[in-house]
Amino acid sequence: MNVLINRNLFLGVFILIFVFPMHTVFGFQNTEIDSLSYYNKLISNLNNETNLAKAYVFFDKMKTESIAEKDTSYVVYYTQKISMIQYSLGDYYGSENSAVVALSWLSHSDSEFAKTNKIGLYNRLGKIYNELLDYDLAIKYYNKSLKLATAQEHINIIENNRALIYIKQNKLELAEQEFVKIYNNSKQLTDTIQTYRVLDNLGFVQSKLNKPEGLENMLKALRLKLAINHSSSLYASYAHLFEYYKDRSDFKTARDYAIKAYVLAKQINSPSFIENALINLLSIESNPYINHYLTLTDSLKTAKLLQENKYSKAKYDYTETENQANENLLKREREKRWKLTYLSIGIFIALMSVFVFVFQRYKYKKEKQFEIYNTKTRISKKIHDEVANDIHSVLNKLQEQPHVTEDILDDLDGIYARTRDISKENNTLDVDSNFEELLNDLLLAYKSNRVNVIKQSAPEIDWNNMKTYKKVAIYRVIQELLVNMKKHSEASIVVLKFSKINKKIEIFYSDNGLGCKLKKGFGIHNMENRINTIKGTITFETEPGKGFKAKIVI
Repeated sequence: MNVLINRNLFLGVFILIFVFPMHTVFGFQNTEIDSLSYYNKLISNLNNETNLAKAYVFFDKMKTESIAEKDTSYVVYYTQKISMIQYSLGDYYGSENSAVVALSWLSHSDSEFAKTNKIGLYNRLGKIYNELLDYDLAIKYYNKSLKLATAQEHINIIENNRALIYIKQNKLELAEQEFVKIYNNSKQLTDTIQTYRVLDNLGFVQSKLNKPEGLENMLKALRLKLAINHSSSLYASYAHLFEYYKDRSDFKTARDYAIKAYVLAKQINSPSFIENALINLLSIESNPYINHYLTLTDSLKTAKLLQENKYSKAKYDYTETENQANENLLKREREKRWKLTYLSIGIFIALMSVFVFVFQRYKYKKEKQFEIYNTKTRISKKIHDEVANDIHSVLNKLQEQPHVTEDILDDLDGIYARTRDISKENNTLDVDSNFEELLNDLLLAYKSNRVNVIKQSAPEIDWNNMKTYKKVAIYRVIQELLVNMKKHSEASIVVLKFSKINKKIEIFYSDNGLGCKLKKGFGIHNMENRINTIKGTITFETEPGKGFKAKIVI
């Protein structure tokens, strides 16, 4: 079984150089030539520790520079290469740490770049825990890698690695099912090496199940590999056939395949393969001391790995806990942001509702104001066209009658005059052509030998920029004040002062009439309503014998 571990080690380096090449994800610029030179050294002689050490120093330096520049893609890239070198040198804990660091840089990203790199990093962690004999954890990471993988070639490689662990766990039937599925999928691809490797693995597990097609498949895979002279995959075939014949006590044939494996290992200059081939050759010797030594060495190696793996498992658990804590913190932050977003939306909706409500009320008031205005105009027209004209017609007829007294004619004339005044008060006004002149005409209509009406107007008041409905309201209130003055006050002097203070217009009315105790009758309420509808204020001040005053602010 040792050959599976060593073969996995070799395949791990090969796969992460060829199958998951990061330089296909993003382009190199200044570092491309240097980086590729180290790649060439790694590819040409994977087990040359000097070249690996140089590559490690180079990648570590570039990683430090990338961290300083906060270039996530290059940090991940160089950290992955460091992990690969550590793995090939047997520093599984260092390789694990580098892989976890690379993943931490990708933890909050769902980009295609992050997804591609996570596939390779999870696969690497699976291989690391396989070497550390933590098979359950290895399978967990292979499964995480499979959840992200979409390319069939990548899926086949990850499933192949997982199936090799099933063999170590003695789950041979499950391993066979996996290899059959992988083999059928690989035949649809153009990667013949992958197909031959899977066929060899399938034959090996079938031989463990004592199925006759097992040897046939291993020999077929060997012939296909020999035809293309693929050295690295040939070693696995030789090692599998050695174990097959050793299990069946055919030591002569087993020795032949062990020797072929040893020669091939020397040709490709792989120390781990050479060590494995020598152990296989020694294991079939009849010397009990050698067998005892190999058994003891293997037991000590396993015990050491398991002991060291306790530290690895503790470190992994801590990392997982820390990552989970970070994820929970990030989740809470996201939930907090969403709550703030929902709160902001709620406040916005509430404000918009208030705005719509206020706007609708304003619109309603404005519509009611125009409705009232139109109603008064319509009534005024009817009073003028029908009532006043009819009274005037009756008055003319009565004047022609010889027995009608002057008192009756005076009363009818007074009724006609009041009707005409009411019509004028509510008639349509042209306030937009020249409002200043319209006001002057209004004041002049109430000026007489008995009443002097004085107007004081500030020149900075620009009536042209005022809304029409506001000017109508001002005109009607002043008209109402003058009508009341004429009916009740017996005033001899009336003063109307127009001034502008800041951006507001103030209109101050005063007369020297009789005054009264202020009672808010229809006339007062009517004036207040008019001013309120244009968002202004009106106040009144009067006492018996002290005249009448009103102040309008708009």
